[in-house]
Amino acid sequence: MKPSLASCLIAAGLAGCAMGPDYKETAPTVPERWQASGLKPAKEGATPVGAEALRRWWQSFGDAALDRLMEQALAGNLDIKIALTRIDQARAERRSTRAELFPKVDVAAGAQRNENPFPGFAPGLKFNLFELGFDALWEIDLFGRQQRRLEAASADLEGAAEQYRQSQVVLTSEIARTYVDYRSLQNQLRITRSNLESQQKTLRLTERLNDEGVGTKHDVVRARAQASATESQIPALEARWVSALRQLEVLAGGRPGSLDKQLNSSGAVPAAPALGILASPAETIRHRPDLRVAERSLAAATAMQGAAIAELFPKLSLSAFLGLRNTDIESLFKSASFSYGTAANLLQPLLNFGRIRAGIDLADAKQKEAYLNYEKAVLEALQETEIALTRYLKEEIRRQTLARSVADLKESVRLSNLRYTEGVSSFLDVLDAQRALYIAEIDLARSEADTATNLIALYKALGGGANALST
Repeated sequence: MKPSLASCLIAAGLAGCAMGPDYKETAPTVPERWQASGLKPAKEGATPVGAEALRRWWQSFGDAALDRLMEQALAGNLDIKIALTRIDQARAERRSTRAELFPKVDVAAGAQRNENPFPGFAPGLKFNLFELGFDALWEIDLFGRQQRRLEAASADLEGAAEQYRQSQVVLTSEIARTYVDYRSLQNQLRITRSNLESQQKTLRLTERLNDEGVGTKHDVVRARAQASATESQIPALEARWVSALRQLEVLAGGRPGSLDKQLNSSGAVPAAPALGILASPAETIRHRPDLRVAERSLAAATAMQGAAIAELFPKLSLSAFLGLRNTDIESLFKSASFSYGTAANLLQPLLNFGRIRAGIDLADAKQKEAYLNYEKAVLEALQETEIALTRYLKEEIRRQTLARSVADLKESVRLSNLRYTEGVSSFLDVLDAQRALYIAEIDLARSEADTATNLIALYKALGGGANALST
């Protein structure tokens, strides 16, 4: 059985001869290993941080409150919902572009009044023409203009999906970072109040000793000044603590006060878990949604190059009418009024004053820009990971050193108080020891938060949190 003319035209219209370059995804050049100082070789039997571990990385902190907060945010955050609507927009745009590959059929109804339609023949002839039927129009995509536009729309849709995943990466890291900040401020408030209580006890001691004639008025004044200085830190810490709570509420999609009861109880700063072997730079590049967004933008720009080139070539369109036509409206619905007609048109650009060439140059420039943006995004991703890894490793060393310092300073405070009450040392030694302990404890609290925050930044740099809502 020989194929019909219609089937051949349909095949030509859907396949066509696509102009322009075909996009080929290429892997960017990346180093074989991370260059961050302190990164040690992998131990035998250890496995890299894989995609599944990265998907819900925050669970490695073992903090139930953080887990619950993350679930609330993923379900209620408005940025996530906005990203979903962009997927719907891109999907609708692709459907619209795809529909242009197929014939368009309209219901047509019309009435005409014609006078002397054929000059030189039957002068003075006047008649009406009424019609009702179906009009069809189909532009055959011989040179792939619509096909390339469909490829670009498909790449845009895939890019919108990657933007949705990137919004999950940003949200989860921001929730975790703010939660760590919230718990750290809670911890700093606890330390400050504890030190204030200790300093107030020292103040009462100096006042008693002064009343007994053992101490001096100068010791009382200095003790009171130090207690007041410590107390002055509390309002600023409380303001920052409330600010972090309000930010968490917005990230979770709630109103101010919605998390007051849930997070009212005190909790420790999430302890940064031991980090497994990092995925290689090449794996990281593949997993990061923001790089996939840039790569899909490059694919779309490449496809639009072909669409621009196709404008140089002829456009073939077919039209047809099927319905009823008659000069008498009362006879329009009789069988004799049945009518049909077909037509073909070929349009070749001839004189457009460089518009098409300018369009090609514009598409080429946009493709080059997309390529350079992709290369830049890769470099920035590598830089972000290297910096986050270095900061995490170095801050962990600092945290361990501060922990030892705090333990020693607590003993120093105990001994200073003992020596002062026994009259062996001056009160200045007590004040210095208390001041040093307070500073060290605050530094340790901040270092614990910085260690966790730097690890969160590292997980973000690795693309952690993408597909967090998938099952």
